[in-house]
Amino acid sequence: MALKSWCLLLATVLSCENGSTGLPPCDSRIYCTGQLLEQVQMAKLFKDDKHFVDMKLKMSPDVVWEAFQNLTSSSFDGKLTKQQLTTFVREYFEEPGQEFEKWTPDDWSDQPQILERISDPALRRWAKELHALWKSLGRKIKLDVQLHPELYSQIYVPNPLIVPGGRFREYYYWDSYWIVKGLLISGMNKTAKGMIENFLHLIDRFGFIPNGGRVYYQRRSQPPFLALMIESYILATNDTAFLKESIGPLDKEYEYWMTNRSVSFTFGGKTHSLNRYNVEAAGPRPESYSKDVELGQDLTEAARSQLWVELKTGAESGWDFSSRWFIDSNGENNGTLKDTKTMHIIPVDLNSILCKNEQILEQFHQQLGNSAKAQFYKEARDRRINAVREVLWDKQQGIWFDFNLINNKSNDAFYASNMAPLWSECFDEQEPGQPTEMVIQYLEDHHLLCYRNGIPTSLEQSGEQWDYPNAWPPLQQIIIEGLAKSNSEMGKRIALEQAQNWIRANWVLYSKHQAMFEKYDVNGDSEPGGGGEYDVQVGFGWTNGVALQLLDEYGNQLKSGAMKLTVFPVYAILQISLLFFWF
Repeated sequence: MALKSWCLLLATVLSCENGSTGLPPCDSRIYCTGQLLEQVQMAKLFKDDKHFVDMKLKMSPDVVWEAFQNLTSSSFDGKLTKQQLTTFVREYFEEPGQEFEKWTPDDWSDQPQILERISDPALRRWAKELHALWKSLGRKIKLDVQLHPELYSQIYVPNPLIVPGGRFREYYYWDSYWIVKGLLISGMNKTAKGMIENFLHLIDRFGFIPNGGRVYYQRRSQPPFLALMIESYILATNDTAFLKESIGPLDKEYEYWMTNRSVSFTFGGKTHSLNRYNVEAAGPRPESYSKDVELGQDLTEAARSQLWVELKTGAESGWDFSSRWFIDSNGENNGTLKDTKTMHIIPVDLNSILCKNEQILEQFHQQLGNSAKAQFYKEARDRRINAVREVLWDKQQGIWFDFNLINNKSNDAFYASNMAPLWSECFDEQEPGQPTEMVIQYLEDHHLLCYRNGIPTSLEQSGEQWDYPNAWPPLQQIIIEGLAKSNSEMGKRIALEQAQNWIRANWVLYSKHQAMFEKYDVNGDSEPGGGGEYDVQVGFGWTNGVALQLLDEYGNQLKSGAMKLTVFPVYAILQISLLFFWF
């Protein structure tokens, strides 16, 4: 035991020296690394690699590992056939989903108040069905997961929760922000608070919030939305006592991001410090093992290892994957998935989210009487606003762009995340409204308001799911909210128009399939999105939350049919003018 403890300590010290969190990586020989994982995943026993690493062990990992070693030792090259692996998995594993017990939220009611704020009868009926979906997405983790964690890849949390749906059987960090917002609109304050308490529990345990509720996610996080969840909860409930319980973990999470996910660089003759995604964890992603191996098979060992680090870093961003993260051998934002270099990019949205964190944490500490700490966050936000303006804002084009650390210049391609500072108000307020007007002009110049079913994630058709032609619920909500709360009347009108487009697209597809999807195609008569490394998923937590949020905000203005052009005469005139020009 003494030798093992010394080895663990040495591993921790070495990981700290390499600039990582100091947390030990997932060392499970079943779910995270090793020959059993490699052989099962590369044999492709299941359509989705995630299926295997979500399965429950029938007996202890040591017993399963010993059985696997005994089986491989009798093989000539240590490799098992697909049939042998199938038999082995059936003998030692149970199907995914065994970690949950039946649960219905006790704060769910069949007549949420939101229904009173929706004037269109069809949308009101639909909102009621969306509200009912919380019951189907509700999960409670069995106590056995806490008592016997070695048998599960699920990370235990004490309170019931809402999952996204489909292959996403566990909680996810940034998804949960829009789920919590939807729950609060549905009047399910207890369930929302329980999910927030789960995240506080995870910070106490890990020092940060993992990407999702599996051990194979425990070395990477996702966009940090916990402070925003708590702000939304307190605004909805006035539960100010909860703030005292939450402030310590919130400070701790902020420190994690600033310590482990910030980078200093020189640009324009000045040194700036901003945040990036950066996951220092070796090997293929367990939940996408075969895809990562195949993607890197023609690379050198060093290049392959670095690619796997970059893919995990891309997964931490939530945008897995996008041309946004591609940097080719010339240092330009170009290439394919093999050219993923996420850690070399300063993302507009991550810094906008942290800017919002700083604003909220300043307010929280003011409420608690911690003036020195409030001043700390105010100064941090002021520094970030200055850096965002000097590094990410393009005053010629009137939009914010990600920054490429390899060639030390902006990536001037359009991504929906470019507008995040409007939403987080991460810009100098001395000239109110000016950034909004410039962003609107950019949207018009690039014809980004002409799509039928929302604003596309990008204009690059790479085949990756976080690119054209897909539109994602959280990005639509961020864009709409950013425009709606501006001082620009045009911005407010565009926000309403985009809310109408998005609600109509969701409602039409729901009417066809009786399902909500994780992403949508911006073109045509409303179809699910596609691309990427797995099939489009239904459920769907954040889609439901965003739809309820928009129905709550605009319920007396939205229609189940198409928006009439007379609502927006400026765009009607623009469309007619374009017709004359073309013909």
